Formats: sequence, C-alpha cells, structure tokens
Amino acid sequence: MRKLLLLPVALFFGCKQAADNAVSSPPTDHSITLVEEEPKESIEDKVYVTYEADTTGLSAEPSTPLKLLLEGSFHKEEVWQHAEKKSWLAVFYENGTYYLRPTTIQIKPAYDPVADSDMEVNGKRIISGREVTSQDSNAVFFLTGLKNYKAGTIDTVALSRNILPANKSLSYTFKGKSYSIKAFGDSTKLSEHEYAYQNYGWKVSGTKKGKYVEQVLAQDEYFDDSIYTLLWAGDIDRDGTPDLLIDVSNHYNVSSIVLFLSSFAEKGKLYEKVALFETVGC
Repeated sequence: MRKLLLLPVALFFGCKQAADNAVSSPPTDHSITLVEEEPKESIEDKVYVTYEADTTGLSAEPSTPLKLLLEGSFHKEEVWQHAEKKSWLAVFYENGTYYLRPTTIQIKPAYDPVADSDMEVNGKRIISGREVTSQDSNAVFFLTGLKNYKAGTIDTVALSRNILPANKSLSYTFKGKSYSIKAFGDSTKLSEHEYAYQNYGWKVSGTKKGKYVEQVLAQDEYFDDSIYTLLWAGDIDRDGTPDLLIDVSNHYNVSSIVLFLSSFAEKGKLYEKVALFETVGC
C-alpha cells in the first residue's frame, strides 16, 4: 500500500455551498416537491419564507457502464434523477489508507446561487440545486454498477505529480510493472509559470499480458485556461493494474471527471472510460 496525497477538495466540487443552505427532505427521492418554512429574517420579526424544490428538467441516468458521483452541491441537471436509489460503493481515505466499501448517499434540494432567484413567486422561493452527501465521512468518490467487487483496502500509486505540461511524462511502478503517462500537444508560454495549450492530450503506456501497450486516454484541440489533472490512481477492480481518476476538462469553469478501469479494457488497450461526472462552476 502506497499513499497518495489527497488533492484539495475544491478540485472535486462544482458550485459548492454550505450545508446550511440545504433544505431537509426525505433521503430517498430528490424528484419530489418539498415545502418547508424557515426564518427569512430574525426570529423576532416572525417572517417566514416557503421553499419549493425545482423538479423540472432533471437529467436521465447516464448510459456509461458505471456511474460516478462526488460529495458536494451541484446544479440540478448534474445529478441524475433517482441516483440515491442505486446501490453505491465509495472509495474512502482514512488514516493514510484507501478503502472500497458499500455506502448510501442522500440527495437533498439546495439553494443554487447561480440559477436560483431570491425573489418569491406566489409566496414561494424555488430552489434548484442538489446536495450530495453520504452516511460516512472521508469519501473520495462514489461508484455504482461495479459487479463482483471486493470490499477492503485498495492498493494505490504514490504520484510525484498530477499535472503534466506538454511533452512531459509521469512514470510509476505498480506491483512490479512499469507505467508511464505522457502529455503531448502544442504549448505557448504566456508568462514564467503560465502556458496555453492546443491539441493537447495524454497517452498511457505499460505492459499487458507480457506485451507493450500504448493508448491515448484523452485529447482536445482547444483549451481555455485549463489542463488535465490526475486526481487518483488505485486498483479498484483488483486486477493488478492501477485504475485512474482524471479530470479531462479543457475549460477553467468545467470539471469533467472520468474513471478509467483496466478490467473493462478491450484487447490491445490498457483502459476503458467507464464513468463521467461533469459539472460547471459558479
């Protein structure tokens, strides 16, 4: 077991808000209409506001083989309808060790500072955000759809870096096998520590069944003040190859977190993209 330093939580979240803005609701269905009274001003004023959850335009369940969620507050369309009814696993980080085990999640309506108005309509204030929480703390990410999983500790990779400028590489060893992720593309230096990228992507290489394999994980033509970030690497599916959690966003205000699993890979490849969780910031 090798330790991977946890990345700042802000990398994972979209439009994160305090839990105080969440409205209490049944933990099993965020598609229902919720009405609750809370003080609008001081208690002495006896002025109350009624909240109602916006249930229009909710997203359908993703078609990817597996589904991915993170803890935090998000726009309503970023959390698919009835997600809380699924059977979920979570990767946890506790006392320097990563674990995989079953968990339950709760999804509650919450105030979205980007989409929601402070104005009342017919005596009600509509809130559209969704807050995702779990029964356990220290969850790194949630996963559903993985069959024949084995709960317990997860072997992970100790990474020396998680961001790669163009034409730079990251090499690491896992269970006696060597792997490398190389960034390719065109870069323009804007300042001493700032670059702009075009035609940028990541290529991973390693051995599979004794044969050398090289595979493009992701690439984009244009980037707006953004670069790919390796968030986590560990063997979730217990096949001896470290799986990868990568933010492949090409825009500074978007997070596109992809889970690549080795056990789903086709012949001649190391990984397959099995889940995507995409959010837009404030």
